Amino acid sequence: MVVAVSWEERYWYPELGGVVWLAGYSVVDPDSGRALARDAPELAAAGLRVAGVAGAARHHPDALAADSAAPGCPLLLRRDAANAHDANAIAVATADGALLGYVPRELAAELAPELDAGRPWSAVALREQRASPRDQRTGVTMLLAAAVAVELRSR
Repeated sequence: MVVAVSWEERYWYPELGGVVWLAGYSVVDPDSGRALARDAPELAAAGLRVAGVAGAARHHPDALAADSAAPGCPLLLRRDAANAHDANAIAVATADGALLGYVPRELAAELAPELDAGRPWSAVALREQRASPRDQRTGVTMLLAAAVAVELRSR
């Protein structure tokens, strides 16, 4: 599956205070080039979901800092039905197999039955968060697709 994207780098000022540096791709409408919000109906209709990788900064900082977690890099999804905290857990790893974190619980509840039924889902790192462009990565947002593979193509 090919997904239209545009690159952006900017500071974000969350309502709760602080500053976050965002760098990476935004999913865009392939015809108009308009950036699509993570909850845009067009994304769901196309079999796409956008979500943060849960637990990456707290539990897997080495994987988060790796080049293989940068925007545009493929991520691996693996069901973790034996997870003691969530029977719907879906682990997210970098392409070299390092555990990065998990699909957020609510989304995992939606996708776990799909994966259990043998339907393919793939993921790619979409954006990264940092305190500033020079600081360590503090988070990764991923694009998940109901497809064997997802490719980002700049519009």
